Amino acid sequence: MKTWKKVGLGTVTIASVALLAACGSSSSSSSEKGRAPQLAIPTDISTLDSTMATDTYSNIFIGNTEEGATRVAANGKAEPALAESVESSSDGLTYTIKLRSGLKWSNGDALTAKDFVYAWQRAVNPATGSQYAYLLANIKGANEIMAGKAAPSTLGVEKVSDTELKVTLTQPTPYFEYLLAESVYYPLNQTFVEKYGKSYGTSSEKTLYSGPFVFKGKGWTGTNESFELVKNDNYYDKKNVKSDEISYQVVKKPETAVQLFKQGKLDQASLGTPDLYNANKGYTKNAKLVDLKEATTDYIQYNQTGKGTSSAVAAKALQNKNIRTALNLATDRATIVAQTTAGSKVATGLTPAGMARTSDGTDFAEYAKQPYTYDATKAKEYWEKGLKEIGETKVTLTYETDADSVTAKQMADFLQTSLSKALPGLTINEKIVPFQQRLKDSQNHQFDMVNTLWGGDYAEPSTFLALFTEGSGYNDGGFVNKAYQAAMTKASTLPNVTNDDARNADYKDAEQALYDEASINPIYFRTTPALRNPNMVGLAFHGTGLSYDLKSVYIK
Repeated sequence: MKTWKKVGLGTVTIASVALLAACGSSSSSSSEKGRAPQLAIPTDISTLDSTMATDTYSNIFIGNTEEGATRVAANGKAEPALAESVESSSDGLTYTIKLRSGLKWSNGDALTAKDFVYAWQRAVNPATGSQYAYLLANIKGANEIMAGKAAPSTLGVEKVSDTELKVTLTQPTPYFEYLLAESVYYPLNQTFVEKYGKSYGTSSEKTLYSGPFVFKGKGWTGTNESFELVKNDNYYDKKNVKSDEISYQVVKKPETAVQLFKQGKLDQASLGTPDLYNANKGYTKNAKLVDLKEATTDYIQYNQTGKGTSSAVAAKALQNKNIRTALNLATDRATIVAQTTAGSKVATGLTPAGMARTSDGTDFAEYAKQPYTYDATKAKEYWEKGLKEIGETKVTLTYETDADSVTAKQMADFLQTSLSKALPGLTINEKIVPFQQRLKDSQNHQFDMVNTLWGGDYAEPSTFLALFTEGSGYNDGGFVNKAYQAAMTKASTLPNVTNDDARNADYKDAEQALYDEASINPIYFRTTPALRNPNMVGLAFHGTGLSYDLKSVYIK
């Protein structure tokens, strides 16, 4: 899972940035050799439960302390990890996964095929409430189980032996080996998980590990904002884990992260806003500028469920296609990108640029782009038509976003002013909440408009376009779009699922259906510049899946 929902990187005032550009000093490279890499995340860890995690930052730690049958390598390919081999039948419906012999959990317990069976059954069990269960939907019986119509034990995965699994799919899934690298597919030790029950994953001491690292000492307690990872002595490939220890801290303000970088207390700091980027892009003292090309789209969801909105009028308005179209047309994406991001691009659909390509090499985002444009005149026409249809002259909508991200707040301020100006009778109220609260409100459909960032889990358009399919836990707006559903059904079933060109054509139809119904409002595709210590090498950044793979990172 890449998951995964993300937060922005914040913004600062020009005065603050200017100060940062002048202050701070880096540690000398001569004193660095062999020390632990020092890294940061911008918000708190929410959980270490691989079945339940939904955000990028929690999954950095899950993906580096746990592991699946496969792992995405630096070259972007899914390669065997806990598995020795993954083989599919000629019809693509049966997978045989052979595990490495002698695998162990961090507590010394044997890690066997039954741990995969338990984890996958737990994920699709509706009582568990995993939002990522939909990634297992193509396994035989998964949809029936998730709908409460069958027992988890009927899932199409079976233990052949301690080191062999047999998986039966309902339809060919060309990217299944990538799915095996997702955290919801990670094995779990049933005895350990059931010992802690709902407390499993709420701290590092209540989590068991199968990956390259474990937490040092008491590690993450559930509330602390600094912790260390150390090499897992029971990891099968520990000889190729380059660092004995990695230091992490939560740094919520991006300007603080830059200052810590210049003081030699961090080895990477993002420059996610124009002000921060412009003030620091020329900083060269023990630093190099890198671009973190994320397969991430920022978009706005509209609550179309008719429930959970701030008012009955808001519910009625957001269920009206003309009003949603007006809001999309009144969104000045280019100005948002210019004022609040550094390096990002205006969105032309849900699927971001640079993530996937068609058979002739065309970027899928270019192939499937939609005419999301800013047109205040047309916006007003659709707005007035929509108001007439719902019998109102004024509408007040609440826009929700993250308090953890100053960038998100700046975008909210811009939308509050610009949308109200373009659409007479519209009032936008801001609701700025902590990241975790925003996730909770989104999941529970307790919003009018909510800002969301989604990072791809694997390098194929369905990692975005399956978000709103029937049964997905990520259709926070609760919309029903028949043309979209029809296109995605064709893309995910025979014969199109095994034909790249036909599947991509279906995905393009799905993008068009989202545009035609104004089901969502895509804003930008995110790329983030960052300052990095040139003596830190081997840090693998992935646009999809596990964002940071720490297995090979070290200070040279």
